[in-house]
Formats: sequence, structure tokens, C-alpha cells
Amino acid sequence: MLKKVIYIFVLISLVSCIPTKHFINNIHKTEKVLKSESMLIVANKEVTVNSFKKTFKKNYESNEVFLKSFANYFKSSLNSSNLYTNLVIDLSDKWKALSEGYSKKNNDIINNLLTKTDKKYLLYLKGVTIDNYVSSSYSPGFGPGSMGTHNSTEFCTVSVTVVIYDVKAMKQVLEFESTGESSVFFFDFTKTLIKARDRSIENAIKYLKTGKTS
Repeated sequence: MLKKVIYIFVLISLVSCIPTKHFINNIHKTEKVLKSESMLIVANKEVTVNSFKKTFKKNYESNEVFLKSFANYFKSSLNSSNLYTNLVIDLSDKWKALSEGYSKKNNDIINNLLTKTDKKYLLYLKGVTIDNYVSSSYSPGFGPGSMGTHNSTEFCTVSVTVVIYDVKAMKQVLEFESTGESSVFFFDFTKTLIKARDRSIENAIKYLKTGKTS
């Protein structure tokens, strides 16, 4: 009985030592993004697929198809959150200049695009990266001479860089990277990829709503 109590105490101690995982990183903020304002959602066509390549090709014919589904879910999730109003998506190529940010080369191009926008904010999906990692764990056995077990779990991660511009002020006010992840369960790689995609968006909206990064 004493050994069991000690085991449980050690297990609780180990769990309590696990660091908090932050899903929002690389934050660059110059001003507060006001809520209940109109917003235009645009996107870069860049999707970097480092892992889950077969799953990606199986479900999406091209980067454009993936980004369309990504932007649509982002919009519907924002609608549900009631953070902003009058949400509109524009995935045309004219927003390509935003990928380089403000510079002497494209400063006028970006300002011209913003001038023609009637929304308060422009939310730019700068780029999406699909990756993976494997998490290993060890479960000790019970009793003297008992063998422990090693376990490994594969995770899919989807990261998106979100940039928000104040349209009227013609300047960037916020940039951050949001990551979502999901573990592979019963070799259902499609469900894993979609869950990771959705969670990257949900984490981004949670940050916009609460400021929390974890």
C-alpha cells in the first residue's frame, strides 16, 4: 500500500512539472486591436508541407484549395466568437505584396490596396506550415521486478502567421504565430490534419479574444 502511495505521489509530481505549452508565439504588437469592428480576411498562397504530405495531397488538390478551406473556417469561427463584424474574404492575388511587408519597393502598392478597402481591419494569413513531431513517454510497472512500457505518439502541427493591419491608419498593428496540434489516433491521418488545422485557428481567435497564449 505504501509503495502504491509513493508511486502516485511521484506520478503527480512529474505531471505538475510539465511546462505550460504556448500555442501563440512570435508576437509583435504595436496597438490594441479593437473588437466589434469590420474586417477583411486575405491570404498568402504559401503553404509549407513538411509532413503529412500524402494526407495533404489526398484531401487538397492544391495550396489554393487548402487555403480556401482554412480562410472559410477562420471566418466562420470569428463569426461565432462575435469578435468582429461584417467579415469578408478576398483570396485574390492582388494581396501578394503583403507577403514582403512594408518596404520602399511595395509601400505604395500596399497603401493603395488599403485605400480601396472599406473595412476597419485587414487580417492577413501570411503563411501556413504543416509539420509533425513524436512524443515519447514511459510508464513504470507496478510491484518489484515489473517492467515499464515505452509509448510514442505522433502529432500533426499546423502553424499560421497572422498579421493585422489598421486600414485607415495604413499600418500593421499586430503579428503573431498560432499553432494547433492533434495526435494520430487509429491511423486516421486525415482527421488528425483537419483537427490540427482547426485548432491553429481556434487558438488564434482565443488569443485575439483573451490575450492568452496557452
